[in-house]
Parts: sequence; C-alpha cells; structure tokens
Amino acid sequence: MTYRRPWIYLPLFVVLFGPNASQAQELPALPGGETPSNIGSGLEAQSLPGEIAEDLDYGASNAFRFGAKPVSEVQLLEGLLRPTGFFDAGGLRTFGWAEFGYTGTSVSSGPLSVQPRLNRFGDEFVVSDIGFTFQKPLRQDIFNIGFNVRYFAGANAATGAAKGGIGAPPENPRFGQDFRDLYLSAHLPILTDGGMDVKIGRMNTIIGWNGFLAPYRPFFSNDYQFFYSQDGAFTGFLTDTHINDRLDFWNGLTFGANTFFTMRSNTSYCYIGQLNYWLTDEKKTRLTSSVYIGPDAIFAAPGLGGNFVTMLELRLQQNWSERFTQIIQSNMGCDSETPVGTGSWYGVYTQGVYHWVPTIDLNFRGEWFDDVQGTRTGFAADYSEVTLGLNWHPCSYIEFRPEIRGDFSSQPAFGGGGNPGGNYSQLSGVISALIKF
Repeated sequence: MTYRRPWIYLPLFVVLFGPNASQAQELPALPGGETPSNIGSGLEAQSLPGEIAEDLDYGASNAFRFGAKPVSEVQLLEGLLRPTGFFDAGGLRTFGWAEFGYTGTSVSSGPLSVQPRLNRFGDEFVVSDIGFTFQKPLRQDIFNIGFNVRYFAGANAATGAAKGGIGAPPENPRFGQDFRDLYLSAHLPILTDGGMDVKIGRMNTIIGWNGFLAPYRPFFSNDYQFFYSQDGAFTGFLTDTHINDRLDFWNGLTFGANTFFTMRSNTSYCYIGQLNYWLTDEKKTRLTSSVYIGPDAIFAAPGLGGNFVTMLELRLQQNWSERFTQIIQSNMGCDSETPVGTGSWYGVYTQGVYHWVPTIDLNFRGEWFDDVQGTRTGFAADYSEVTLGLNWHPCSYIEFRPEIRGDFSSQPAFGGGGNPGGNYSQLSGVISALIKF
C-alpha cells in the first residue's frame, strides 16, 4: 500500500513518544457505599466504549472522565417514575434523550452525497434522535441476569433501519423507528477473577470509537470509517472475558450487517472479535484491535457488494491529562468478488476531546479515507475531512453542540438534492441541541 498522505500518521508518533501528563482518578463510591467496578475508568462518556461500559455495569459511569453528565445519570425520567415503586426491586434504570439539529452546506439542499453522516440532509432542520432506554445492567461480582431495551426514532433511526426491523425500509427517510438494543445479558463468574459477560439478541457493535446514538458521540456528524467501514448494530451474541483489570477479550457471532432477528443473507454468519488493553494500571493508554469477517458483514455501495468482507481496526486512546483525550483509529478492509474485483479501503483519523472548563468541551477531528475501487462510497476516490466542534452543557440535562466541517475528495463526489457528485469539496455547519432526561 502506498500512503499518499503520510502526514496524517504523525499524531501516532506524538502519542507513542510524547510526554504523558495524565493523572489517575480515584473511583467514587456508589450510593449505599458499594465500590464500583472500574470498567468505565479512563473512558469518555460520549463514546461507543463508554456506552458499552454503561450498558454492562451499573457502576461504570461513576468512573468516566470529565465532561457532560452521562445520560444514564441525569435521572429526570427515573425520578418521575420512582414514586410508583417500579424501581424498588433494584438494579433497574430508565433514561432517554432527544436531539435536534440544522445542517447548512455549501452544496445543494436535501439528501447529501457521500458525507456528512449521520446528518445527511443539507439546509434542513431534523429531529435526528429520540431515544428511551430501560435496562438492568450487570453486577460484576456475582452471577446475575440483565437486559437492555433501547428504542429510538428520528432521522438517524431511518438511516440505520435494520433488516427485519420496525417498518423497514422506512417510508419517510427523515423519520423512522426501531429497537437499537433488545438483548439479554448475564455475568458469569468463571474462567478469570473478573469473569465473563454474555449478551444475546439485537445489540450495538463493539467496533469504532464514535457511537451511533446521540449521547455517545461528541459530534453531530460522524467519520468516514463509522459509515463505510463499520456495522453499527446486529443480531447475534457477544462474550466479554475480563482477563484482568487492564485486558478484555470480546468474541461473537452475528447474522450480518444491521439485522433485527433475521439474517442478512442465507450465508451471513460473521465473526467479530476485539482486544482492549490498558498499558498501565493508571489507564492512560488503551490499545484496541478488532476484526470483523464474513459474508455481508458490512454494507457496500449499491450494486457493488462482494461475497466476503474482512475488516481490521486498530485504535489508540491516550489520556494526556485529566482533561484531554486523543483517539487515533484506523480501519482497513476488503470485500472479495465484487463487480469491480476485490474492493479495498483504508482510513485513519485522529480525534481530540478537551474538557476546557466544567461546562465547555472543545472537539477536533481530522481524517483521511481511501475508497480504492469505490465499493464503499460509489466513487473510486480518497477523502479527507476536518471538523471543529464545541459542546456547551450549562446544566446536566442539555447540551448545545455546534460544529463546522470541511470535506475534500480526489473526485467530484459531493452533491445535494439526491444527485450524486459534482463537487470536489464541501463546507458544512451544524447547530444542534441534545436534551437528556
């Protein structure tokens, strides 16, 4: 492989060889004096790893880093329901959110070609995400059973409509509904001191750092890898073996890309696996390696799918200080026997989250993505983007997240109004709000 933009890999050397200024944080106690597990320690709440930890372990969010209050801890909805006695059994919780936003672009209005995603409608205000969660996270010290029911609706639900899901495909591309999560879980105190967690049903993926749902990503828009090299959710099972406090090993089987209790195709049995390793007990540097292989594991551009996908992800999270987190992530993949031969793609980004003051976070993302044969985006082109954003959270239940983004392509891939292509570059700006309850 020839790296046409080697400069974008420079942050990797900064992370590996630069100074490490972060300090370990003491885990706060849970209500009632319980000591929480440290599954969430070192993670950002507004990330997919943060979402996974929050869903697995009741005490995980107590160990998250600085920033906006985790959506599960706002407890407005739970506070209204608690007098009914519904939560007296213990371990149950419920919460929700609503996200609204306007995306303005330098190209035509309407459906946008290639990027940005998830906000794919230019010069429009949309209800992007409405979500309700009812769950029983797991205790990590004894055998116990849990579950997760997460319903969501809006423009993002229409974008992520699952095969076999509610009303799929949606009649309205600007508003759909489905269950993002609908699974049973269990903690098994076996194999290691930390035991094993098991999930079976419909669930979010473990691949990628930016989450699909609004409370679990710092930006309104998302990266190229997220949309073109990852499967956001699936039906299947996952096991997470806590080998020790620093090492976790995920294994699972899925029914193919974005399914709701059905298979993507007759042969779409796919393997997914991941290793997460903190280099030190202070949890400053986290290495992640993921693999996803199988027929129909990840979506291709219309008419350009092959018969077997192989995708490798490498990620590094560096907590430079209590306030600054940097992510470097690379996805590389191929799809065999597509109409244009073996399709291949490569991508890398660096993303920074800086908790400037208690009510303001500053966010940055720079990315390069190469769709070599055009099997991902429909254009045989390489892309780059730079996004700057701000998260102002004046109180626990509301966030304002403006951003500005520039996209660039080696081919005229960007367009609007449902027309593919026409522009080599595109400027977009976002005004959005996230309400948590």
